Amino acid sequence: MKHLLTIAALIMTSQAWSASAEQPLESAYADKVVPFLKQHCISCHGAAKQEGTVRFDGPMPDLIDAKLAEQWLTAKRLMAQGEMPPEGKPRPTADELTNVLAWIDAVAARAATVTRGGIGRRALRRLTPREYVSTALDVLGLTFPHFATDLSKRLPTDTAPDGFTNDSNQQTTQPLLLRRSLDLAEQLVDVALPEEPHSSPIRYEMDLREFVAQATEKPSKPLSIFAAFRDDVPAAVDGEPPASLSLVGRWSGPNNGRRPQATTRLDAKRGILLAPNPVIIGNPMECLTFKFPLVPDRGLLRLRARAGARIPARETAPVLRLSIAREFTIVPVGEIVVTAPSDDPAEYVLEAPLALVDADWKGINRDGHLVLQIDNAAALMTPTLREPDDKRKEGEIPLPTRNELIVSSLSVEVVKTPSRSPALLASAKEGETERDRARRSLQSSLPRAFRRPASPSEVDAYLGLFDAERARGTSFLAAYKASLTAALISPQTFYLIEPKETQQRPLTAWELASRLSYLAWGTAPDDELRARAANGSLLQEDELRRQLARLLDDPRSYALCREFARQWLDLDSVLHLDQATVLDRLTINQKEDVPWYEDVLRRDLVEEAPRLFEELLQKNRPVESLVNCEFVVINDRLARFYGIDGVSGHQFRAVPAPTDRRGGLLTQAGCIAAGSHGRERAEILRGVYLIERILGIDIPTPPGNVQPLDVQLNIDKNLRKLSPREHVEAHSSVNTCAVCHQRIDPLGFVWDQYDLFGRLRRDKEGKLVAAKTNGKLPDKTPFADIDEFRKRLIEPSSTTPRFADAFNRRLYAYVLGRSLDHGDDKHLSSIQSTTTKTEGGLRDLLTAMVLSEPFRNK
Repeated sequence: MKHLLTIAALIMTSQAWSASAEQPLESAYADKVVPFLKQHCISCHGAAKQEGTVRFDGPMPDLIDAKLAEQWLTAKRLMAQGEMPPEGKPRPTADELTNVLAWIDAVAARAATVTRGGIGRRALRRLTPREYVSTALDVLGLTFPHFATDLSKRLPTDTAPDGFTNDSNQQTTQPLLLRRSLDLAEQLVDVALPEEPHSSPIRYEMDLREFVAQATEKPSKPLSIFAAFRDDVPAAVDGEPPASLSLVGRWSGPNNGRRPQATTRLDAKRGILLAPNPVIIGNPMECLTFKFPLVPDRGLLRLRARAGARIPARETAPVLRLSIAREFTIVPVGEIVVTAPSDDPAEYVLEAPLALVDADWKGINRDGHLVLQIDNAAALMTPTLREPDDKRKEGEIPLPTRNELIVSSLSVEVVKTPSRSPALLASAKEGETERDRARRSLQSSLPRAFRRPASPSEVDAYLGLFDAERARGTSFLAAYKASLTAALISPQTFYLIEPKETQQRPLTAWELASRLSYLAWGTAPDDELRARAANGSLLQEDELRRQLARLLDDPRSYALCREFARQWLDLDSVLHLDQATVLDRLTINQKEDVPWYEDVLRRDLVEEAPRLFEELLQKNRPVESLVNCEFVVINDRLARFYGIDGVSGHQFRAVPAPTDRRGGLLTQAGCIAAGSHGRERAEILRGVYLIERILGIDIPTPPGNVQPLDVQLNIDKNLRKLSPREHVEAHSSVNTCAVCHQRIDPLGFVWDQYDLFGRLRRDKEGKLVAAKTNGKLPDKTPFADIDEFRKRLIEPSSTTPRFADAFNRRLYAYVLGRSLDHGDDKHLSSIQSTTTKTEGGLRDLLTAMVLSEPFRNK
């Protein structure tokens, strides 16, 4: 009866109030709500007793009051889930519950209309740091696909523990954000428009096969402990001093046993062979160093390398890494995976703007030269573990066969003047004044920054800044750069400007183009989307649908998958866990390799969920596949981590899942690690993660004096006598704790077969640990194991909202760029109904959300 009652209430709530819309809210409160409260609520929330300091015996509430709104909306959620009134109390009828829930919806919608100027109105939405950097690069025509520096990390991080960083209701704009954004904008403009006069490029070209031939003619004894061979490299441009190239590594002698002698890295036919070098700080294992005789700290650093790869079985591809090195510390500036075969090498190009590299430029300028390091940055596929009976010392155990990066030629150059886009700075015309040239340039660049046509008054305003700078004696280029920088940090660029109206209105074509582009790509609209906005065709549903499909088909749509999945599932926390996945003492001779493996593996763990989301989006698979799929989307390293054979290559792809990895997000190591918070005893943390992230049920923050389970074990030795389940039951026996823990704890053992990093748990002898993963859903529905748990999540006729309902709300909030209010419920219900009837997948769901009224209106 309880199940049927709640189902009916959930179905009928959105329709009930419209049937009685003629009755004012005030009289409906007196006629229908007050009798309900007296019968079911006042005994616990009245004058005599107030559970949780909440009362429902007063006058009709005005939900404009945030505190009252929170109380009543929480009560609505608990009633809809069948948790209020509590067990043992008389149950309300379906009609009673439906009327009360509908009334709460109506009074909340009225409050939203009053406080926010209309249902669905959102606050001014600021670009996130990642969106701002992408926008600035697009406006300036800059692209560095292999640049190793994440420029968004230079801006203060948006905190969104319970939502998304694009939530306009949660965003703040701090002075520090504006200051850092200005600094970054100035740097980016300097890269795009370097000051004249322009010097000739600095370029050095090296055939490494000739380098090898000369090296083999010299004595085999290394020049020093670290430098094996060195040779001068003449400049390709007359007048420039020669540079020097060295083969560097730990060539301390044959008794080392860890690395081969330098001569084995030389091949007269192929060039230099570089094994992986995991070292960031300290003496490198193997690398090439290139010393510039001067310090070019501006301009575009470009490396062209003709390279191939030797990839042994069960190994991954080498990674060509370019870094700036100084005093045994390197700063990576670019990385690219090399997949060309060793007998058919290909050209690989790395580009990096020197002004944006966080190197020790003061120290480098004191040195008077710039040292570049070229090495193989491929991490281990998996650390090699020492056999239990192996008593050899570290230096006596040879390392396993690794991949090799084979480089036959190098070209290093610094280009002072990158090619300029005419849209950024117009070419000078004969007889044209500098001011007219600046005006033409602003008329072209401002619309790109503002994502709409710039008005004549706006162009005049920024032209006025140009005039002021010229009056101060600055050059034409410096004055124009000041105007362009000001545009990049203006509110028109920093925010998605959608002027407020007294009534809800449709978005303009330009506003809609921005919403669409930032949703799909995380950056400003491209030329085609701007063209559709300019002619107004984007406002037509068919064209909007076509443009969304085009954006989603583009690889740049991974930005949507990455940002949504990583924030929804709190995956970035995995990157900062203190515990190690593999202990150094269990491995052979890999003290440098293991930390590098840890770092790369965790990045793969974080990327798995977004790649699964991308797979479902591109192939329009059902939303339920996120927790009920029979495949995994992995690369070679994750395949080794999961024990899956037959996967080679760094690219993520869908492959059949073994039994223990069927279930999508529920069996992904990244999600399990994020839910475990680095705790060995993480049952409660895991329960909270599952109930909040997967089921979408909010759990209040626990009291500050509550200790994690593993800490409790250290404090109270008697707890060690209890099994994990007994410990959890004892922990939640306190009445004030049981309110939440009766819902959390039954989910805490769903992941009992996995350790804190999502591997199958094993004992000290390597045998699988028997696990009991049975439990109950918040509505008391039991499940026998994790397989039955994931099936329960997708059952359409359950009491508690299951996965699809929670996921759809999360995705819709991200799509709209704001938290949902009660005015959105009917739209979300219509979206879900339409998608379900047509048996649509994730792409159809996203399309329906974009076509919905809240997305297309302000």
